[in-house]
Amino acid sequence: MYSIKNSIKIGVLFFVITSCFAQKKATKPSTANTNLGYEITINTQNIPNETLQLSLQYGTAKKKLVTDSTLVKNSNQKVVFKQPKKIVGAIYRLGLKSNPNNYIELALDSGSTIQVVILGADTQTWSVSKNQLNIDFLAYQRVPKPEGLLLRNELIKKYPKTALHLYLWAENKIDAPKPSDVKAQELAHAAFFDEVAPTEKRLAFLPNINKLLYKYVTSLPISNENYIKHIDKLALGLDCKSQNYVIFIKYFAANISFFERYNLEVAYNHLFEKYIKENSCKVFTDSEMNKFSNEYETNKKVPLNSLFPDVTFARKDSTAVTIQEIYSKNDYTLLTFFSPTCQHCIDKMPEISKFMTNVKDKFPNKKTTWITILNDTDETKWMEFLEKNQLERVAINLKSMDPTKSYQNQLNAYSNPCYFLLDQQGKVVLKSFNNKAILELINQ
Repeated sequence: MYSIKNSIKIGVLFFVITSCFAQKKATKPSTANTNLGYEITINTQNIPNETLQLSLQYGTAKKKLVTDSTLVKNSNQKVVFKQPKKIVGAIYRLGLKSNPNNYIELALDSGSTIQVVILGADTQTWSVSKNQLNIDFLAYQRVPKPEGLLLRNELIKKYPKTALHLYLWAENKIDAPKPSDVKAQELAHAAFFDEVAPTEKRLAFLPNINKLLYKYVTSLPISNENYIKHIDKLALGLDCKSQNYVIFIKYFAANISFFERYNLEVAYNHLFEKYIKENSCKVFTDSEMNKFSNEYETNKKVPLNSLFPDVTFARKDSTAVTIQEIYSKNDYTLLTFFSPTCQHCIDKMPEISKFMTNVKDKFPNKKTTWITILNDTDETKWMEFLEKNQLERVAINLKSMDPTKSYQNQLNAYSNPCYFLLDQQGKVVLKSFNNKAILELINQ
């Protein structure tokens, strides 16, 4: 799956796209020079008391940034969204606040002048009456996929160097079938960004950037060697202050975790050491740096496929038990270090409990167990947490016997929650609560 810091970052990001916010609710178009920005004149009918929004969906986390909005008070009203200063071309969404999943897309470049007609709340009745590029783009949005592919290629040729061209180029890349031949895959990967360089600023604001990057990193078999190629191809030489740098690095970090079952720790360590560790441009927040650093340290201390250290904990009655005693009797054992005062733990525990119960039902021939481990010192709140979440029915619940909690340093288990999935030999096969990866491992 934002904080105040993220809200500030969104504002800074929009400053990159434009140097000021658009004017709202103008009743007639301004005569100011629009060669550097855009001007959208919207004739509305039958949407009184609706809030009309112009927004961007950008980045791999699919953040939404409302660039302008206005309340339509009358049943017949003209609205003008205007940006007089230079913009980075992007695909915007025009829709109603009351129905955020219903919108039309507009391709805006510096100098765009557009007229839109809105006849009611149903966006299928909306039209573009001026600006041939967006008339064609709206037609593309409304045709079935087979015809859409033909129209897409026509528009790519018709509108070179535009935001629409870039967006549709990305759609073609996303839809292109992966070659079955290894040599052809390597050639396709090498040429992936020949037409559009990784330094292209508009990449950061593509609504389909997540799918584009996923297609890129899966264009070769998943391995540490190939993933390092992906990272260096896109990030090497990029200005660390650029939005592309931030988006690419965050995507790689998240996607390596997504592909955790492929043991990409070498690739993650390369990413951290070369592109994150110094944070010389200060583009990553303290919270993000803590997360990146924590994963890096865990990779070093407890690598995937290593044997879990021989550590001893205690049950509620203080009788000692080693983790080895438990995992040796099960096909898979999920360890969850947590604190009863950690909000994320509070939110996550019911989900894990339900998942582990379902796993037992779905795979009755596999022995699976769940161990929760108190990762702070307040045993009273721990007891209350166990009772409230009925954890004694679904998990083995342990606490530390060591007041110094030396295991935290040994395992880098400082954060809450913290996970390790072990096989029957005690090998660490996952270090996250990744539902899909856990099921794949159990089902293999």
